Amino acid sequence: MKDQNDIEEDEISLKELILKVQEFFQEVLKNWLLVVLITIPFVLYFFYQTYQTPVTYTSELSFMINDDDNELGALGGLAQTFGLGGGSSSEFNLDKMLSLLKSRNIIQQGIFEKTKIDGQIDFFANHLIREYDFHEKWEGNENLKDFVFKNNEVDAFSRIENSALKSVYDKVAGSKTGKGMLASSVNEDTGIITLNIESTDEDLSIKLLNSLFDKLSAFYINKTIEKQKQTYEITKSKADSLLGVLNSAQSKLLKIKDTQRKLTLNQYRSEELILERDYQTSLIVYGEAIKHKEIADYSLKSKTPFVQSIDLPIPPLKPNKALITYIKQIIIGGILGVFLAIAFILGRKIYRDTMEEN
Repeated sequence: MKDQNDIEEDEISLKELILKVQEFFQEVLKNWLLVVLITIPFVLYFFYQTYQTPVTYTSELSFMINDDDNELGALGGLAQTFGLGGGSSSEFNLDKMLSLLKSRNIIQQGIFEKTKIDGQIDFFANHLIREYDFHEKWEGNENLKDFVFKNNEVDAFSRIENSALKSVYDKVAGSKTGKGMLASSVNEDTGIITLNIESTDEDLSIKLLNSLFDKLSAFYINKTIEKQKQTYEITKSKADSLLGVLNSAQSKLLKIKDTQRKLTLNQYRSEELILERDYQTSLIVYGEAIKHKEIADYSLKSKTPFVQSIDLPIPPLKPNKALITYIKQIIIGGILGVFLAIAFILGRKIYRDTMEEN
C-alpha cells in the first residue's frame, strides 16, 4: 500500500498538472489575437483552393445483365448434344464487364463518336481536348500544341496521334498518376452495375457516359455470342446451298416428267427414276441442314446476354461544388490554423520558461 508521502507526492503532481494546464490555457487566451491572425491565412487558402476548383457535374447510369441460361427443353438438350449448348453462366460475370469498361478498345470507340456540345459537332476526343486545355499542357510540344483528331481510323494512327490518344484515354480512364473521369461500382447482391462520369461540362458528362455504355453493351454481346454466331452463319450457308440443289433437282424432275408424260414404256423412265432418287436424297439432306440451322439459331438466341439499362443520365445535373463544400473547406482550414497557432504559442511559452529557469 502507498504510504502518506507517496499520496502527498501524487496529489502534488496532479495539482501541478492542473495548474500547468490552466497556465497554458491562460497563455492561449492571452494571445487570442495571434491565434486569429495565424488561422485567417489558412481559412483564406482553403477557400481560395475551393474557389479555384472548377464546378463539375457527375452523370450516373445503372444497368444489369441478364446472362442466365434459358430453359433448355428438348431443343436445348439436342443443342448440347451437338456441342452448341448455352455453356456455363460463369462466363457472363460482372468483373468481366467492369474490366472491359476501362479497356482502351471500348473507350476509344466511345470517344471517337461525334456529338454536338456547345453548338459544335466533333469527336468526344476533341471536345475533351478543348474542355481540359490539353493544348496548354502540350504547349512545349510542337507536334501537339495545336493538335486535333481529324479521323477515327485508330489502326492507322501515327505516333503523334497515338500519343494524343493515350493522353485522352488517361483522362477518361485514369492512370497511375491521377484519377480518371470514369468510375464504376457493382452491387454484389443485386448484380446492378453503376457507371459515373465526372466532368466540367454537364452535356459532356451525360453524352460521353451514354456513348461508352452503348459501345460496352455492343462489344460484350458480340464477343459473348461470337462462336454461336459463326456456327449459325455456317449452318445457314449450308442450308441455303442445299436448298439451291434441292430446287435444281426438283426442277429437272418436273421437266423430265413433262417430257415423258406420254411414254408408257418403263425403259424410258430410267432418267426420271435417277432424278427422283436425287430429289429425295436432296430433300433428306436439306431437312437435316434445316434441323442443324434451327439448333444453331436456338443456341445463338439462348446464349445472347441482355444488357438492360435501368437509369440513364438526364439533365439537369447537380453541380458538385455547392455551398456545403465551401463551409467544409473553411472549417478544415480553421481547425488546422487554430491547431498550429496553439502549438506555436505553447511551444514558445515552454521555450521561454526553460530559458528563464536556466
